[in-house]
Amino acid sequence: MASNLGAHWRLPGAAAYAASKAGVGFLTRTAARDHIADGVRVNAVSPGPIDSPMSTRPGETTEERDARMKDGLPIGRVATPGEVAAAVLWLSSPESSFVVGQDHVVDGGATA
Repeated sequence: MASNLGAHWRLPGAAAYAASKAGVGFLTRTAARDHIADGVRVNAVSPGPIDSPMSTRPGETTEERDARMKDGLPIGRVATPGEVAAAVLWLSSPESSFVVGQDHVVDGGATA
């Protein structure tokens, strides 16, 4: 798991987090090339804000978070955990067998 913060988007005050998640993207591409001959596919998923405690500020309700993020996300809402899980499941399935070394951004258009 990477994040839309890092290689795709910047956020003031999140330098360490963004750098570590950008590193996951670079590691994904390198590991994919290193192990494709072994039959191992390596990909990453970079979600945006998800309906989880990490997307709320201290003391903030989910309703307040939703109002704060509504205009910043083109889709107008945060992702459900199931939406991100669906991307992971697809990458784990035979339907994505030709996908190697990619960083799939699942962020409701935030970095589009």
